[in-house]
Order: sequence, then C-alpha cells, then structure tokens
Amino acid sequence: MRRFIFLFLALVFVLSSCSMLEKVGFTTYKTEYTQLLKRRTKSYTLYRDFSTIAKIKVTHFNKKLFSYYINTTSHSIKDKRFESYLDEFDSYDIYYVAFYTPDFDINNLSDKNSFWNTYLSACGEILRPVSIDSIDTNDWRSNWLISVDMERWAREYVVKFKRVNCRRKILAFSSFLGTAMLDFEDDDKSKNK
Repeated sequence: MRRFIFLFLALVFVLSSCSMLEKVGFTTYKTEYTQLLKRRTKSYTLYRDFSTIAKIKVTHFNKKLFSYYINTTSHSIKDKRFESYLDEFDSYDIYYVAFYTPDFDINNLSDKNSFWNTYLSACGEILRPVSIDSIDTNDWRSNWLISVDMERWAREYVVKFKRVNCRRKILAFSSFLGTAMLDFEDDDKSKNK
C-alpha cells in the first residue's frame, strides 16, 4: 500500500512539474511547428457510388514552416544540406502530398501519363506542376507529416508549382472518377486575394 501511495505521489509531482516547466518557458512537443503544420495541412476523401476513390492529405510548405521543421528536429537552419530546399521556396509553391487510392495502378501522380490531372488554381490562373517527385519511405522528407495522421498505404509526393503572388490557392487532383480540391490560404496578409 505504501508503495502505491509513493508511486501516486511521484506521478502527481512529475505531472505538476511538467506543467510548471511549460509556464517557465520550456516547450512541449506541441510547438509552433506542429500547430502551423496542422493549420497548413488539408485532407480530402473522394467518394463515388459509396466507395472511396482517393484519400489525399496535403501540406502547403513554405520557408517558415520548413524552418520550424529544421529547428524541431534539432538541426541548424545554417546546415548546408537544407540550403537548396530553403532557396526553392523563393521560386516555387511546394506541396507535400500523401495520396491513397484502393487501386495502386492509378496512384501514379509522378508519371507523365498519370491517371490524375494535377493543377493549381491561383487568382484566376491555372498552373501545371513544374515537377512531381515520388518520395521513397527511406527519404528524410517522408517524415514531414510525422505529426499529422496519414493514410498508412499512401504514396508520398512533393509537388512544385511556379510561385504565384496570390493569397488563396486551390490544389486539385482530377480524373474521370471525380475531382478533389484542397483550398489553401497563405498566412501573409499582404498578398493579393
């Protein structure tokens, strides 16, 4: 009985000290990164005749979110291996896509003759991707969505579009089975509507 009381008091002490550390300035896992990641991540499930055609989870990455990611993983923003990725945000709108279809033969976003037509609608312009890169599960970029629930069997892609100065952007995946549209708004209020 004494052991139980001691363990209970120790647990209460540990839990209260963790909340005290937060107030003093120590951070928890719910950092600005995870909050921003969740705000910039959208999901969509496409149905047809009561069947799931596709499940899509997309994160619109920008320099701020990527910098938070680097800091969260305890790396330095000045690390040479991240320079090229950080520089890309000046020229491209970059989307991390987790794409699932029950039929793996049509989950081919990176193929030239893909079953799915991918495009971005921004301020009246329709943009085609500059590139769609399939990500292997061993690639370090596959950890970008680690704190956002993702479909277990999804294939992962990085989709890049020419950068457009537009606040509201709609990323679309379309085929004869249907269209999935994900609406994104930039945090920067100075951009066009």
